[in-house]
Amino acid sequence: MKKMKKIATLLPALIIVLAIASCGHKNEQQPIHKIGVIVYDLKDEQVQAFRQYMEGYLGKNFSDVDFLYSAGITTEEEEMEFLKDAIEEGVEGIIAFNSFDLEKEVELCASGGVYYLRPSSTTDPEDFDKVADNPYFLGYFGPGNEMEYQAGYDMAAYFAEEKISDSYFILSGGAGSNVMHEQRTEGMLDALQKAYGVQFDQSSTELASASEPVSMEAGALKVTVFPGYIGVTDVGEKAVAAFEKDPAGVVMSTIPVQTIADSLKDASLGTIDCYTQANGRLFKNGNLKYLCGKYESIIGPAFAAMYNAVTGYSEDFREDGKAFTIQQGFWVSTSYQDFQKKYELSSGITLNAYSYEDLLEVCKAHNSNATLDDLKKLAGAWDFDSAVQRRK
Repeated sequence: MKKMKKIATLLPALIIVLAIASCGHKNEQQPIHKIGVIVYDLKDEQVQAFRQYMEGYLGKNFSDVDFLYSAGITTEEEEMEFLKDAIEEGVEGIIAFNSFDLEKEVELCASGGVYYLRPSSTTDPEDFDKVADNPYFLGYFGPGNEMEYQAGYDMAAYFAEEKISDSYFILSGGAGSNVMHEQRTEGMLDALQKAYGVQFDQSSTELASASEPVSMEAGALKVTVFPGYIGVTDVGEKAVAAFEKDPAGVVMSTIPVQTIADSLKDASLGTIDCYTQANGRLFKNGNLKYLCGKYESIIGPAFAAMYNAVTGYSEDFREDGKAFTIQQGFWVSTSYQDFQKKYELSSGITLNAYSYEDLLEVCKAHNSNATLDDLKKLAGAWDFDSAVQRRK
């Protein structure tokens, strides 16, 4: 009896041990899909927001995915080097938030059997056409040229209508080499000239792509365009020096403005950026008056597209055999209260604009009926009202 009792006592513990061992073995056998992620600055709040969503949210829910992040990549050479290293590390796909030579990058990935995707970006149509037929180029999600232009136009029109000042300081970022920043800057310049009923001697295209600071006046309107990435210390210092030399009442930026915001005195700020805590603080402090922004989980459908590819369904998500272009835009806030309402939905874990369950519906490994049209429909419902409806 004692022996039988001892066996009965040990049996449940043995079952637990065997169950744990079985689970461990199952996890070891589960194929892990490694995805490389190219970013321009790991310290940038938008980059950090997207990373939190990818690693902190998607990575925990999609247990068969690992992410390999780049360091901050600011040159074509750095990007190509990371791609080579990532391919050697065994990545199956690359999600590239910045690109210098799309054709070369896609060709390198294709040579290693690695998929390439651009999320939350705008790709020049000519560059897109060069790689649209490559089966390893999945496509891109983003505003597109017209929406980028309109984002800048609407911001400038808002400030002109508010009549805060007749002097404007535009931070054009990488305009001249970055099509997104160029379109945003052109939109700002066109809107200001229309609002003031004037025309500058140079075209908006020329002014937007200037590689050196340029100032112009027409009627009551005064504008300075300052190019460069102000997150880089010496560029930010030069921007502040230029502003202090000839202060403007309104500062509009095609890129995050947080790094120099405190040095812009009482200027009213507008930026095309992202729904982040830093921008929330600027709103609360009264500095930021206009935010046109992406949000943390907007990249969810792009991840789903990559997940479809690395799990063997890339061909099911092509547009007549070509890479897709899927448009996603921006949210806009002109007050701290509106910012708070949208920020809460942009970056939650329990309440998220694009949830794990949303994405499962367009992942063919989980839903065999998922199609490209389904992915487009989900991605296309990027606006705030649509996100609110999904969470009801």
